[in-house]
Amino acid sequence: MSESNNILNKGDRINDTYDVQCFIGKGAFGEVYRVKHKFMGIQVLKVLQTEYVENTDIETVTSEARILSGLTHSNIVRVFDTNTFERQSKSYHFITMGFVSGESLAQLLKREISLSVPVSLSVEIAILHGLYEVHNQDPPIIHRDISPDNILLSYENKEPRALLSDFGLAQSIDQLSGISAAAGKYLYFSPECFWGAYLPASDIFSVGVVLYRMLTGSFPWNYDFDTLDDDDRDNVTTMILKAQKIKPKPPSFYNAECSEDLDRIALKAISQELEDRYCNVKDFLDDLIAEQSKDVFDIEKIDILYY
Repeated sequence: MSESNNILNKGDRINDTYDVQCFIGKGAFGEVYRVKHKFMGIQVLKVLQTEYVENTDIETVTSEARILSGLTHSNIVRVFDTNTFERQSKSYHFITMGFVSGESLAQLLKREISLSVPVSLSVEIAILHGLYEVHNQDPPIIHRDISPDNILLSYENKEPRALLSDFGLAQSIDQLSGISAAAGKYLYFSPECFWGAYLPASDIFSVGVVLYRMLTGSFPWNYDFDTLDDDDRDNVTTMILKAQKIKPKPPSFYNAECSEDLDRIALKAISQELEDRYCNVKDFLDDLIAEQSKDVFDIEKIDILYY
């Protein structure tokens, strides 16, 4: 183990294939590194921490990763490989993904707080295109943890491109995280997810909350997690479900650019009741594309917000 307590160090070689270039960061599922594949160039290697593997259906995670490795959609971060390697007589699972030159939507929102309607629609539609692809696999692949942290913005070309990442890695992360991490994740959960049901409509709810945040700079519901102690994580669920009994304000309450139709679309996506929510990505996507077509906007103006 290195002095920094990371699993890998700069210069390490994994399975005679990946050369570690640098440590990127650490998340609930493990550690993230930038690596160079000896044939395929720069990639991201995610080492799954032991506790995550022990508390997760790792076979499902790796199985879905193998399916995703066959997809090359422009709005999905490419998965290349899932495997194991040995370090100091210990086995580690890892997943390699495409390297995205840019930032996360979370980082953009931290700077900008909210985004214009054209930018929000552009990002949301891109996300939904990627989600449509994975939901239409047989069986459907459910993301389970869509949030601004898992939406990456690529700035490699003139027009920024949004990509979904980390499909399937959210399984059982709540068992590993503290109250702040749990609260951050649960804010995007649909009601049925709290009872262990993950459906395509659950992902739609999460994407709907993302849309609401982009348009308004706020969550649809108000929460006061500061009143909870560090050991009150179980009460996060109660607080969220209680708050969500109050009907959220339409996005136009915060952002006058939002039309009545956009209000309707956004609120339908985050409906508490499954029968009132979009039941599939296509219907949600069609409505947003129709809304986007009402306005002609200059992509140059969008670029300014991303850099």
